[in-house]
Amino acid sequence: MSREVISDAEGACLIILFISGSTLALPTASAAGSDLWLAILLALIISIPIYMLYSRLLSLYPGKDMFDILQDTFGIFFGKAISLIFVWYAFHLGVLVLREQADYLITLSLPETPMLVPIIIMTFLCILGVKAGIEALGRWSKLFVILNGPIPSIIILLLIPEMELTNIVPILFNGVRPLIHGVFEALVVPFGDVAIFLMVFFALKSKKSSYKVFIWGLLFGGILIFGVSLAEILVLGDHLYLSTYYPNHSVASKVSTVEILHRLEVIAIVATITSTFLKATICLLAACNGIAKIFGFKDYRFIVVPVALLMCNFSYFIYDSLMEKVKWTKEVAVYYFFPFEIIVPIIILIIVEMRKGRLSKVKTENRR
Repeated sequence: MSREVISDAEGACLIILFISGSTLALPTASAAGSDLWLAILLALIISIPIYMLYSRLLSLYPGKDMFDILQDTFGIFFGKAISLIFVWYAFHLGVLVLREQADYLITLSLPETPMLVPIIIMTFLCILGVKAGIEALGRWSKLFVILNGPIPSIIILLLIPEMELTNIVPILFNGVRPLIHGVFEALVVPFGDVAIFLMVFFALKSKKSSYKVFIWGLLFGGILIFGVSLAEILVLGDHLYLSTYYPNHSVASKVSTVEILHRLEVIAIVATITSTFLKATICLLAACNGIAKIFGFKDYRFIVVPVALLMCNFSYFIYDSLMEKVKWTKEVAVYYFFPFEIIVPIIILIIVEMRKGRLSKVKTENRR
């Protein structure tokens, strides 16, 4: 299989869409209440050193991914054992994204449609995306960003007459504790989800590409989420915002300046679907790539269909209702994903740095 290569711009676009994904549809940092905009901003700032950590890890092993790094650092047995944990993380996140996509479509547009229909359609599209490869996904992402970037910005500008500054003041009305909880939520979901790219960024152009890709992707994607969330809370207020499953749809439906600008929520739905499709595809790619590395396969493409079908099956049965999903997201998801996205990568980087330092020291002594 020929080596795939993506440009820095394509890599950044992938991260922008991955961060926004289903996040633009769902409430973000909801624990902070009316201060959620501040929580998102603080989480964005805190995410910068975390993304630098991700970049450092990939720059130490150019052309390799997390699974290669684990086997090189911990040996074949322990490296593959830890790789299994990350494969499960990628698989489970993909399952959740597929289900979120189906819930979103059925709740807002297709209430009479069986749950399995949108899940199967999205799974089929994800299979095509993964089989096309990371290089093709990078090119598609540049096209999708054109849709997902300007449209929310235009909607925000059109909503300025509907905004009420009183919806976010006084700042810290409920105290610091809800703000800290909101920062933690946003730090893990959506910003921490980008840890998935440690498993698929084996195709970056150069050793230093990872720094540009991660930081630019974070800044643009984070600002997009911050702007949309701030507009939503200014228009809806914290009580209506927190009681709505999909606040972006509620906000977009309020845009009605001239006759041709009615029903902009349809465009918001399309933008959300495209970014969510890419997020689910990246998760599937990461899981397949990990399985291939664990079992020593030369190519991950021939296992895409069975893994995708498993993901499809799990996503159908994972929740009994939308309310159960919301409860799990609020009470469990943040604590469940935190070790995968932050704790374990930090430990791995510390061990990698120590090992690299020890090897360089031995080489220096041998030269003497």
